[in-house]
Amino acid sequence: MRGISLSGPQVWSTYGRWKALTSLRQSQQASHIFQQRLCFSCSSKLSHNPDRQARENRVQLPDTPCRTRFAPSPTGYLHLGSLRTALFNYLLARATGGQFVLRIEDTDQSRLVPDAESKLYEDLKWAGLSWDEGPDVNGPFGPYRQSERLPLYHQHAAELLAEGKAYRCFCTPEALEEHKRLANAAGQPTLYPGTCSHVSPAESEERAHKGEKFAIRFRSAKTPTAVRDIVYNHFRKKEFEDDYIIIKRDGFPTYHFANVVDDKHMEITHVIRGAEWLISTPKHVELYNAFGWTPPQFGHLGLLVDENRQKLSKRHSGVSMAWYQEHGILPQTLLNFVALLGWRGRDAAAGGAKKKSGQNGDVMSLDDMVDIFNLRFSKGDIIVSLSKLSFLQTQHLKSLPQTLPSNPSLLADLQTRHITPLMDFLSSVDSLRSRSPSPEIPSSLGLHLLGDRIPNPRMFSAPYVADLVQIILNSSSEETIPSSGQQLSTPTAFYPLRYLYWTLSPSALRSSLITSHINTSTITLNNSPCSLSDAIDWLVDELEGIPEEDWTKEHISLFLAHRKEAIGFQEGESDRPTKNTWKICRWAILAGEEGLTVPLCIEVLGKEETVRRLEAAGEVAREV
Repeated sequence: MRGISLSGPQVWSTYGRWKALTSLRQSQQASHIFQQRLCFSCSSKLSHNPDRQARENRVQLPDTPCRTRFAPSPTGYLHLGSLRTALFNYLLARATGGQFVLRIEDTDQSRLVPDAESKLYEDLKWAGLSWDEGPDVNGPFGPYRQSERLPLYHQHAAELLAEGKAYRCFCTPEALEEHKRLANAAGQPTLYPGTCSHVSPAESEERAHKGEKFAIRFRSAKTPTAVRDIVYNHFRKKEFEDDYIIIKRDGFPTYHFANVVDDKHMEITHVIRGAEWLISTPKHVELYNAFGWTPPQFGHLGLLVDENRQKLSKRHSGVSMAWYQEHGILPQTLLNFVALLGWRGRDAAAGGAKKKSGQNGDVMSLDDMVDIFNLRFSKGDIIVSLSKLSFLQTQHLKSLPQTLPSNPSLLADLQTRHITPLMDFLSSVDSLRSRSPSPEIPSSLGLHLLGDRIPNPRMFSAPYVADLVQIILNSSSEETIPSSGQQLSTPTAFYPLRYLYWTLSPSALRSSLITSHINTSTITLNNSPCSLSDAIDWLVDELEGIPEEDWTKEHISLFLAHRKEAIGFQEGESDRPTKNTWKICRWAILAGEEGLTVPLCIEVLGKEETVRRLEAAGEVAREV
């Protein structure tokens, strides 16, 4: 088998992972054989259930590298179903140390969308999927656009013509449409009637030589062709195939013909695609047989449907990639979500991934998916429900600070999609606030209580992008993920975050002290009575003792946890004292605003701004 030319760390990384996985599988197989020898009853059960054993064999990964492909048509944009197809083909190639090929099937020239191909590259890269061969990276089996491979298709069509396995069809489109109309009216099948199937080779050649337009049809067998499938096992249509067109009148191949020729010449070993193509697979197998070629292994994925079991339409919120991007869904969240749509392999393997990551078994990184991947797919339709999306988003947001430093493309994307628009938005709000009155900003938002914009640019620098994005997406995910469509560029969406961008005004601190129900006359510090200002001064001294290198949310969380009961007070009308340093800290730093995590906000604000806020709160406390 030929492969792409790799060098340096890339080839050793791919080869090393494949060798490690292969060794693991071989040791598991050896262990299984050993256990069978020891346990006669186990081996008897297997021998008496050959169908189960055959099914298990189908879903196991091959021991040799697989070449897979994703072959979209640039007649539209990437959607949820096509991303799932790309992901599973990617995982199969990576899990076996093989190659993942991107091929553009642009033979339907009349329906091409001008920017669809470039947007396809952009969306796949945004999702975190890379390819080893394709139009933009080349490779040994190019070109990788079907419109650039026409001579190859014509060569193979000529072979079939010469062997009598195909024939020229001179029927006009009008004549074919009339035949279909009459057949429909009579309740008859609309199969091609074989008008040109009896034209002699000599007459066919002469008519073609004179310039008469023609298509080329494949001479199908008159008995249905059987197909072996990884998911559906054996598949056979009741009816035999029509004599279908393989080369159109414009000289371009049909999908079916180009698909088979390209998969053969690109040495594709496995084809994973949607179940809607299962009905066409007998045509493809017939073509392989006609050429004397061995077909790849096919696996057809369940159709994605909505909660009413209707095929997903463009009107469904979760179909387009743009919807997920606009709603702030992380790429790793979306891949995780897509992987759960019909892949059952995680059920058997999730235990290991769960122990490894310490997470729920459904939460997986792309590397986790590669490590546990197999071919255990669900049969039947797959219902797409966005209810799982919010949970997965929360889990992946938690791991964002760990994953971001090693993922510069994700960092750049987050800067572009969230940080830059945020900075632009803040500037526009400042501009609106400078007007009096400002009808664009509802008074209910309380932005008149804000102080000046925070001059410290710390929160917009690279090390804190993960934290800031966590805050942005966590604060708005409940509103934006389900279906409300509220964007992240409105004052309402940013209202919970306002104290991260603007300083607190004294009036905001005074009013929030009342609503926080902190009884200032009952303050204690380490069980001794004191004033609220004295308690805050103590907190400032404690925080200033934290070295700059330890100014992280993890360290600050521990710091506050150890001092949780240092400051006490009576809450509201209650006679029982509350010991809650956290609440005092939340009032001083966020005017008591709920929802945001205090240690995370303190880290993002930075030491200087945090201390400044505490000192300002101390001044307000001295006035009351």
